[in-house]
Amino acid sequence: MARRSRTATTNLPTGEERANLVRDMFDRIAGRYELLNAVMTAGLYRIWNRKVIRATGLRPGDTALDLACGTGSLTRELAEMVGPEGSVLGIDFSAEMLRAAKERPAPNVEYRLGDATDLAGVPSARFDAATIAYGARNIPDLDGLFSEMARVLKPGGTAVCLEIARPTDRLSGAFYGLWFDRIVPKVGGMISGDPQAYAYLPESVKAFVAPNELAVIMERNGLQNVTWDRLGGGIITLHRGTGSPDGPR
Repeated sequence: MARRSRTATTNLPTGEERANLVRDMFDRIAGRYELLNAVMTAGLYRIWNRKVIRATGLRPGDTALDLACGTGSLTRELAEMVGPEGSVLGIDFSAEMLRAAKERPAPNVEYRLGDATDLAGVPSARFDAATIAYGARNIPDLDGLFSEMARVLKPGGTAVCLEIARPTDRLSGAFYGLWFDRIVPKVGGMISGDPQAYAYLPESVKAFVAPNELAVIMERNGLQNVTWDRLGGGIITLHRGTGSPDGPR
């Protein structure tokens, strides 16, 4: 049985209470979510999305799963990569985020309401790649998340996790402290009309496990050859692992 992961001590709730808080928050901000992503990252999220696509190694005709897909920004780019002969399934637990995603439909994309830690109805060894971008830190049960990602991958398939992180060098740390701790909550609150949602962002990053710890969690839940890199001056991490060549355990 997979061991439960632990995060740093914070003022954030845990378990089901936190899951409900995050779902309600994303339901409220769904209509402005992509605009806010563009503002908060100065458009860099598009570059980071492309790095995720490259890390998956997807080719035309492949299948992909995008967890915590939100309004479908990365999902649509995955769909473009696999082309009309391929398919992408986007799963999120926020009905309003999925409603926004479905406003920009693609013929090779299906969106589904669901729990990333319990992918009921999703067959094992189904996908060539599974991704999650900016969603892992919102999921209390990281073991459940990555064990499910490993389960649904085809033998040798690729799992990719893109997440915000606290930088380690002084210059990036100073920028991070100004931008994410002070400016983003204010700007996000003004644009979304929901200050609480964007006060949550820096708190969720502080609560999240360190990049090396995340790699360990991925490995102990069935993913192999796990590597990770820092992007954006250290404020973003990209983790990549592969499914077992023998299929899910």
